[in-house]
Amino acid sequence: MECAEQILILSWGHFAEIVDLPAPSRASEIQLSSTESITSQRRKDENSEECHQCRNNTARHVDCSSCKKRYCVRCIKKWYSNLIEDHVKNRCPCCHNNCNCMDCLQSDIMHKIDKWNVSHEDRIKFAHRTIYFLLPWLKKLHEDQIQEKRIQAIIDVIKYEVNKKTFSYISFPICKTCHNYCRTCIVDLYRGCECGHYDLCLSCCQELRDGSLVKKDKKLRAKPNGSILCPPKAAGGCRCRGHALKLKGIFKENFISDLLEKTNSVVDKRMLEEGGSKCFCLTKSGEINTNTSRQAACRKNPIDNYIYCPTAKDVQSGALEHFQEHWLKGEPVIVCDVLGSTSGLSWEPTVMHRGLRKKKNKNGDQRLTVEAIECLTGCEVGINICRFFEGYSYGAVGPEDLPIGLKLKDWPPHSTFGEELPRHDAEFRSALPFREYTDPICGPLNLAVRLPKDVKKPDLGPKTYIAYGFAQELGIGDSLTYLHCDVADAVNVLVHTHGTKLKLQRLTAIEKRKDSLLNEERTRNLQASPDHSDVGIKVDVSLIKPEPKDDGLPFVEGDQPEGGALWDIFRREDVGILEEYLTAHAGEFRNNSELVKQVTDPIHDHCFYLTKEHKRKLKEQYGVEPWTFEQKLGEAVFIPTGCPHQVRNLKSCTKVALDFVSPENFEECIKYTNKIRELPNNHMVNEDKLEVKKIAIHALRHAVDYIIG
Repeated sequence: MECAEQILILSWGHFAEIVDLPAPSRASEIQLSSTESITSQRRKDENSEECHQCRNNTARHVDCSSCKKRYCVRCIKKWYSNLIEDHVKNRCPCCHNNCNCMDCLQSDIMHKIDKWNVSHEDRIKFAHRTIYFLLPWLKKLHEDQIQEKRIQAIIDVIKYEVNKKTFSYISFPICKTCHNYCRTCIVDLYRGCECGHYDLCLSCCQELRDGSLVKKDKKLRAKPNGSILCPPKAAGGCRCRGHALKLKGIFKENFISDLLEKTNSVVDKRMLEEGGSKCFCLTKSGEINTNTSRQAACRKNPIDNYIYCPTAKDVQSGALEHFQEHWLKGEPVIVCDVLGSTSGLSWEPTVMHRGLRKKKNKNGDQRLTVEAIECLTGCEVGINICRFFEGYSYGAVGPEDLPIGLKLKDWPPHSTFGEELPRHDAEFRSALPFREYTDPICGPLNLAVRLPKDVKKPDLGPKTYIAYGFAQELGIGDSLTYLHCDVADAVNVLVHTHGTKLKLQRLTAIEKRKDSLLNEERTRNLQASPDHSDVGIKVDVSLIKPEPKDDGLPFVEGDQPEGGALWDIFRREDVGILEEYLTAHAGEFRNNSELVKQVTDPIHDHCFYLTKEHKRKLKEQYGVEPWTFEQKLGEAVFIPTGCPHQVRNLKSCTKVALDFVSPENFEECIKYTNKIRELPNNHMVNEDKLEVKKIAIHALRHAVDYIIG
């Protein structure tokens, strides 16, 4: 009990430090009714002699000559270490819109986001670009619908034109999912039972008829005339068993054919041809321009080894067409120094925590615990937020002297980033390069923004990822994002890093643990019936402690890396070979501390990370090499959908990521959706969360309407 009380006192002390509140000496100081009560109290004191940041009036302070607010010297040193007193006297953090007091962090400042306008001429050009890349899919969709209508005509033994009553159309666009089989979005026509409990998309219907349906079910069958009977309840059907599934539609009749006709009337096939090549990565002498390119591979083709890497200033000066040249090829892009164009708001995790609008749960208690993923086991652990941040800055130690890596995924949880952290959301949006693609509200080349307000939208972010990191590749317990493909295009910005040195004793513990795991695996393999129920190490969160600062133990020698995260991004054309390698060598990989024992899909299983040794073997045996680079502070990494990638933190990192849907990579999104259809229903990636077909319909309709006027 005494130990628990000490931990509680320690936690409060750290929490008071984070939220900039004094330690609780009175009950009234502990039991604040809400964040709003703090805000209202501060507003009452706006004209007082107190420090704007901490509300203290005893320390020496500096008055701003512009807005008359004052900041004490203690707060300037603690929260604005990049400023000197004269800077604050001239223009304080409030004047620069980067004050990180609780009041300012929680204020709604959307009106302060830098305004940017797109000319009518550019909007027309962007609309044509959207149509150019989406039109082939629309034609295929229309052909599939015509084929299904012909089958229906055979079923009815009369021509479709005569029997229009066969089709049941819903008069407004809604979202339906082929939940009984492929779990992907239904765009318009589909087959369903009379009571609406069983639906099949046209792809499943066609595959069922030709025998190629991946998820086969003997209870679901197609008759010789093409009709499909509703299966029994045991197979997901309903009381309509024995009755044929009816052909139904979501949009009004002929909506797709009318949209195709309008699209064909405005499409500009010369759109890309007239643009020409705008890539200046090669100098006049034929050499790589290293000012705008970064080498990330050593393949035979020298041009393919470089990644387009402009600065934020280059982007502001007009680099969109150069970006599009690389983006169209499915290449990643890195934009440097994107934070340099913002107001300079602090991305310290402690500052972000102070900025949360909702710090209490439903019971009114302070939310002092977060759910973190422990990197040794991959398990979720509940940990005090202050202890998490302390480990972020100084490192953490677990049982057996093992270094502990923790990561918060999608924080703050169960909420919208902009609602919980409005000031940081505005800062992030102002930092985004190529906002024609990335702006989540009005980007003209971000297809996802075209969804109507009354249509359910996919969760595309922004999302925050806060995690520990180690410069050394440990083999187990590394802070990793396993190899995977994103459902859409993504931009990932590294907004904060903190380098932590690893002690030699921690590396010794890691090697000892590896040997122990190998011995355990050999023992299990010798058993007649191997027991895998207790594999790896289980970490008790109560045993996780901050790394001692003054214990005299030596650190691992070597310089800290300049970058915060190590990225490996594979080319789309190498996916097949990559999958072949991973399947053949699966037994050599560890998912957390356990050996990989079963592979459903090497990319979508999220259980592989290629170490230096595996990347060497992959290149030596198969000739495949990823783009490999370190992401530095303030860099935005653009990842095209369809490119498998993995990430390892070299330092403690805070990243903010956003998904978007570009016209150029729309077909890759469709391929991803089709891949989902083939995965088992119990797979971790078994749902069409993006619903890109629905996005495409609305994007096409908007583009056509804008061109027609």
